[in-house]
Amino acid sequence: MDMIQPTFTLKKRRILQHLSTPDNEYSDLSPKGSVDVGIRELMDNINSIDGLVTTSSCAGRISVFLEGAKTETPHNGQQNESLQAVVPGGKGRGGRWLFVSHDPVDDPDTSPSEARPIMKLLGMSKHGILPTNLKPEITRFVKFQFEPMILHVMAASLHHAQPVLAAAINAGFRESGVQSLKNLDDPKAFPMVAIRSSGIGLSSLVGYAIDNDGGDDIQCIVEESYLQLLLNIANDRFLENSKRVDRFQSQLLQSVHKRERHWEDGKVRGERLKAQGLEERRKKASQTAGEEHPNHESEDVPLLGLDLENP
Repeated sequence: MDMIQPTFTLKKRRILQHLSTPDNEYSDLSPKGSVDVGIRELMDNINSIDGLVTTSSCAGRISVFLEGAKTETPHNGQQNESLQAVVPGGKGRGGRWLFVSHDPVDDPDTSPSEARPIMKLLGMSKHGILPTNLKPEITRFVKFQFEPMILHVMAASLHHAQPVLAAAINAGFRESGVQSLKNLDDPKAFPMVAIRSSGIGLSSLVGYAIDNDGGDDIQCIVEESYLQLLLNIANDRFLENSKRVDRFQSQLLQSVHKRERHWEDGKVRGERLKAQGLEERRKKASQTAGEEHPNHESEDVPLLGLDLENP
């Protein structure tokens, strides 16, 4: 097994110190700002393995996201192409989450008279019809999404990364892979295993925003029954996601434990091979000596020329 570099040990220690921060003090760059409860056990198990440490994670989520501005329009009304968003359809300028849940979503508890409760639950206040003259290159759309678990695990070496990648792919996270390979010559860089799957992902356009002087006016363009269908599908995929997470955790732990049982320190292995070599030479020497000096104790040796009865 590859030796673990001190640089990796130091990085892992710092990451674990941050993760050990109490929940009421912990924060990160995710929309939630903390580690998902549904993935905490998996992270703890991975972080207990020598040569591995988690760096970022999401247990899976249902979200509704309003895209940011794709171009910036100055007061003269002309667009500045140099100010375009880096990723069209991404966060851009003013993009924000209208709804996020890291667990399956229950139907909202509402009174029978309340109209469109799911639309309101998902952060949209009005229902409208999508105009035929909207320009996609400048329109800010609202998307409903389900995203399965994504997890990044830093490994001390490719040897440490291999069982993580194998367990992820076998568990159904088929788009998983190893990143940062181009930095392997850098002693401060280590392989990063990205565990992910797009196969059970879900994305659907459900609205758009009308920009005005008072902010953005978000219009939902689908019926309540369609939003209910999206929620039902996303909830079912949440269950499938949980099964894959459990399979990944089980297979990784089994693989690591099996490897540990068959692994031995290099010094111990050298002494074992030396002892085996000495034993084989001893047996060979013993066999050679037996061939040169055969044992004749059981044979009758004739006494030629002697008459024992008539001396």
